[in-house]
Amino acid sequence: MSEERSSAGQTSNEERHTVVPETAVPDGETPAATCPYCDRPFRRARLRDLHVGEMHERRSASDEAAYRDAVKAEDEALFRYHLKVAGALGVVFTALFLLAVVGFSV
Repeated sequence: MSEERSSAGQTSNEERHTVVPETAVPDGETPAATCPYCDRPFRRARLRDLHVGEMHERRSASDEAAYRDAVKAEDEALFRYHLKVAGALGVVFTALFLLAVVGFSV
């Protein structure tokens, strides 16, 4: 049974769970950057720099430098994310261990 938009304005299950990529620019919003080679709009200049470096072979020296900087920033952001996840897991495991010690000592 497929859900469709009813006259009451309800959206289908598929429409509610649509994933919008971070690079997508919503209607009515002006893009922060546009690819100089294919005119694709981006929400952030860093995303444009990553796109240019990965998708376009012919690029200028300034585009190449911007790509290297964007990759470095992306690596640092990913490292910080991994530290946060590792810290959160450490807190959870410590809490569970303490609860088990208290629970079995009673």
